[in-house]
Formats: sequence, C-alpha cells, structure tokens
Amino acid sequence: MHPTESLIKLFSEWEIQLLVLLSFTLQLFLFFTGSLRRNGTSGFLRLSIWAAYLGADLVAVYALGLLSRHEDITTTERHIQLLAFFWAPFLLIHLGGQDTITAFAMEDNNLWLRHLLNLVVQVLLALYVFWKSIGRHNVELLVSGIFVFVAGVVKYGERTWSLRCGSLESSTGHHYIKLFPEEINVVDVGYSSIVCAALDSMPYILGIFSASSLFATSPLSEDTLRDPDKMLKVVRLELGMMYDDLYTKAVVLRTRSFIILRCISQISFFVSFALFHVDDKRRYSRGDTAITYTLFFGGFLLEVCAMFVFMMSPWTWAWLKVKKCNRLAKLSWFIFSTNIGWPEKNQRWPNLMGQYNFRSWLTGNDLRPRTCKQRVMTVVKRLFMYLFYAEKKNIFWMSKLLDTEYVNVDKMMMECVAKEICLLHDEFPIGDSPTKQPPHKKGRREWQSIQPLLTRTETDLVTDFGCGISEIHMLTELHLSKYPPPSDMEANNAGMVEVCRKLSNYMMYLLVTHPSMLPLNISAEATLERYQVNPRVIEEDLMVKEEGKEPSEQVLERMEPSKEALEGLVHMWTRLLLYAAGKSRVEMHKTQLSRGGELITFAWLFMAHYGLGDSQLRRIQITNDETKTVCPSVPQIYAFYDPKYTIYLCTYYLFFIKQS
Repeated sequence: MHPTESLIKLFSEWEIQLLVLLSFTLQLFLFFTGSLRRNGTSGFLRLSIWAAYLGADLVAVYALGLLSRHEDITTTERHIQLLAFFWAPFLLIHLGGQDTITAFAMEDNNLWLRHLLNLVVQVLLALYVFWKSIGRHNVELLVSGIFVFVAGVVKYGERTWSLRCGSLESSTGHHYIKLFPEEINVVDVGYSSIVCAALDSMPYILGIFSASSLFATSPLSEDTLRDPDKMLKVVRLELGMMYDDLYTKAVVLRTRSFIILRCISQISFFVSFALFHVDDKRRYSRGDTAITYTLFFGGFLLEVCAMFVFMMSPWTWAWLKVKKCNRLAKLSWFIFSTNIGWPEKNQRWPNLMGQYNFRSWLTGNDLRPRTCKQRVMTVVKRLFMYLFYAEKKNIFWMSKLLDTEYVNVDKMMMECVAKEICLLHDEFPIGDSPTKQPPHKKGRREWQSIQPLLTRTETDLVTDFGCGISEIHMLTELHLSKYPPPSDMEANNAGMVEVCRKLSNYMMYLLVTHPSMLPLNISAEATLERYQVNPRVIEEDLMVKEEGKEPSEQVLERMEPSKEALEGLVHMWTRLLLYAAGKSRVEMHKTQLSRGGELITFAWLFMAHYGLGDSQLRRIQITNDETKTVCPSVPQIYAFYDPKYTIYLCTYYLFFIKQS
C-alpha cells in the first residue's frame, strides 16, 4: 500500500479521537487565556484566542455531525469505535464554553438567539447519537453517558443565558440589587471599602452601559467623589466587573438558579465518572479508554479552576460576607487581592494606551530618539514602496499596523485625568451663573501661555474635530521638540512632557484606528487624506497665515518653553480627551472592553459619576458658540469657553433661563 494511502487510512480510523482531543485542547487554551486579552494588546495573543474561540465551536459541531453519521459496530479488530458515542455529551460540555470567556465580541452577545437555536440542534443531535447506541452497550455505560449528557446540557445552557445577559437588551440589574439583602459591614476603610463602593454602584453602571440611566445619579458618596485616588480605583473595579458581566459567565453564576444547576452539573459529572470507572472496560480499546479518562480528568481540572475563579470574584467575597461565612470570605479575599486576582496596586483597567505619531509619518522625521524597532519599520515601509511602486498614501494601512505602539498608562497620566474631572465638578457648582467666579480660592483658571495655540485651532475643533486634533498634535510635537532631554530637566517637567506627548499621540491613535470613538464632523479618512496628498502640507501650510489665523511660526515663538506652557498643554489635551469621551457612544465602549479597554472609556465612565457627558443630563460642547444649536433647557458643559473673545480653558455647567 502506498504510504499516502496508509496515512489517509490511519487518519480515517483515528479521526473522531483526534477531533475530540482537539476540542478538549481548545477548551483548555480558552480557559487559561480567555481573560488575558483584557491585560494586554498583543496582536498574536488576540488572534490566537479568536482562532481558538471560533475553532472550538467548529470542531465540536463537526465532531458531533461525524458521530451522528458513524455506525457504532465492532467489525474492526481494534474495536476503536465502541466508545465513540460516549463522547457526544462531552462535546456538548465543550460547546458550553469556559467561565472565563463566553463571547469574544459584543456581536456574539447580540446573536444569543442563534446560539439558542444551535443549543437545540446540537442537543437533538447528541440524543440521536445516544439513540443509535441503545442496545449495543451495557446499562452502566449508557447511564454514565446520560449523566454526562445532563452536565453538557447545563453547561451549554449557561453559555446561552450568559450571552443573553451580555447583550444588555433586557437587563434590569435585579441580579445586582437582590444580591445583598443588607449592607456589608466593613470595618476596614482601605481596599475593602473601595470594593464595596464599586459593588454598590454596579446597578448604576449597568444602567449607563445599557443607556437607561439618563437622569440617574451616582450612588457613590460625596467623600468618594471628592477623592480622585479613590475614584481611580473604584472606576477600574467597575470596568473589570463590567467586562466579566459582558464577556464571561459571571452574571449567571451570581444567580441562585444557575448555582444550583452548576452543582447538579458537577454532581452528574462525578457520578458519570464513578460509573464509568467501575464498568468493565476490557471490551474497549486502550486508546479509547485513555481518551475518555483524559476527558474526565480534564473536566475535573477545569471545574476546580472554575471554582478558583469563582472564589476570586468580588461578588463571591461580598456574598460570603453577607452570609456570615467569615472563613470562606477570608479565603475569597485572599485570592481576590493577590497578584492573580484584583490587587489594589496593580489593577488592570486601563493598563495600556495606543500611540500614533502622525507628524512622523507625514514628514518621515521623528523629533524623538528612534528605537531599533522604529528603524526596522521604516526600512520595511521604504522597501515595500520601492518594490511595488506604491505611493505613500496607499500604504497608510501599513503605517497603522507597524507604527502604532502601546505604552503603559502610568500613575501620573491617570491622576491628570481624574483630577481634571474632579476639578470640573468642583469649579462650577450646579446652578451657579457662568459669569460668577467659582467659590474656591483659586478661581477660574486661565492659561495665557498657550492662548495663541487655542486661538488658532478653536475654529477647527468646532468645524472639523479630526482636523483640529491633527493640527494641535503637529504643533504640540514642534513645541515639545524645544525642550531639552528628560535627563536635563526637572522630574516634574519631564513627566509633564511625557504625559503631553502620550495624550497627543493617543488622540491621533484614536483618530487613525478607532475614529468611531471620536465626535467627528467629517470622516477620519477624508481628514487624513487631506494631509497625505502632499506630505509637506504640515511644514508649509502651518507656517503661513490662512483664513485670518496667526501663522504657526509666530504661535510657536510666543509659546516659549516653560512650566506654565507644559501645564497648559497637559490640561488642554486632557480637556480634549474629556470632550471626546463625553461625546462618545456607549456601544463603542462596550466593544472596546473586549480588547483590553481604552483610556477614553475610563474617562467616559469616570465622567458619568459626575453627570458629565452626552450620555448624562449635562451635555458637553467644544465652545459656547455652539449654543445656537442646543436646546435651551439642557445644561451644557463647555471645553473652551470664551466670555469676552478670550479663550479660557475651563468647563462649567450653564443653565438657560427661559424668557417670558
């Protein structure tokens, strides 16, 4: 026989076994990597999880179909098909997915009805496989298979219901409200009080993500709202728990009915293993027996790990505290607060922010020291242009892939965002007149050091936000190039330079890779195309006086390098981020949570606690010139307010009084 024919025959004999083992391997991979995607932005890891997520269902469904067409007879010498029917319920368990990942994206949640239909079809298919095997196997094996079948139906049902809850179509938050019949008595005022505050706010957070809490107010105390450091930790916990509710089985495992079903599933699985273990297995091939034991022991391993994940949840700790199970509560808190859980000093949301230097792409000149990776990317792009005679604008997609970087969101960055929002909340109390000075001693801030930059770009920000961001980004890069290296600067000034550059590159990253998260008047493609038609446009057009604007050369001359200029730039970019966050749509934030979260999502949720943003009652505008198009009865927030033709970089709440 030809070697190829022998190989094909061997594969045909072991096809079902290989598919079952592959299905189990994919489940192991998904369990241990499903939660990693929210901690990093590795493209390879995300691609691997995506392939495993899709492949797991395809392999299990194909294997079930193969079993349904297979004749369970014992005509071959090795009797390799005897246990094939017994693996059908295991495939149902695999189709039920893992606790750490039920949906890869929001689209999976929205298609929960399709998964429900698949559940019905695959269960009927597994029943058909069992029906064909009745009378050909002993009672012990059939009963053992029935118990595995029960576990498989429960697991598949858990996943389908988790997808339904993750879609947020009919979520009311009752599973949050009913979880705690009474308040948790926490004596400690440290991290545990922060966790309790985050748990208490989850019904409100659910309303924000489901766009059903326009007039609701944050349940957090005034002391918490006035503490930026505490709010940072609370919002990060809220994002982490919201991710679990959208993309894992966390929601269903907090309900009494599904906890009971999970216990029934585990008991059924154990009983099935006991019946199979005492059964006479001499009639079965060693390979099939080994595979079956592998499925059982692998299932036990995943259940133990799932219990570990369940104990690591803040909801579990809180529930145990309510039920006065102090020892279990201490165990849960120990697991929760370790590095593998939700440690206070190393929280996960957000941990990385994208960076894209648009000026470097246009001019080919990066004013910062270039790394080895950046040099390699430049060579690759130039080689591609030379080999394929491609114009620069036609390989912009390559630049988005190769030039996009990710940096850590450090403490200084998070504090800038948090303190800016808290300052806006205190600077202009609700109901105060916009012409009235704020009650605190510092008064209304004015950054005269960057006023030339704001004067030049204010109109662009209103008419074309993307164009305004691009222009400010380029001018910021030119201004920052005037500063000495970080080693020759004071630590505070060097930190502000880094924060300013990160925010500038981050806003360009959003414009280039996630334009749907920005309030654009014109498409991002059209805005970017304007600059790429002639890459020298930034060097030439910005230096001339157009449309009554002050030439950028004079703007840069008037903005001398100083601590005040750096502070102004940092606050300006932070305000632009907050404006974009306030105008963003909730659907985009739900989608981005599956990819590790974005800094703009953090800012959006942070602002929601203070009632700021278009998803809340107080709408945000770029300047007070936009009041002509705004309903007078709606309170407004202005990122750049000009009371007497002078731009003051401040935000306040403005209530219009209807004239009689």
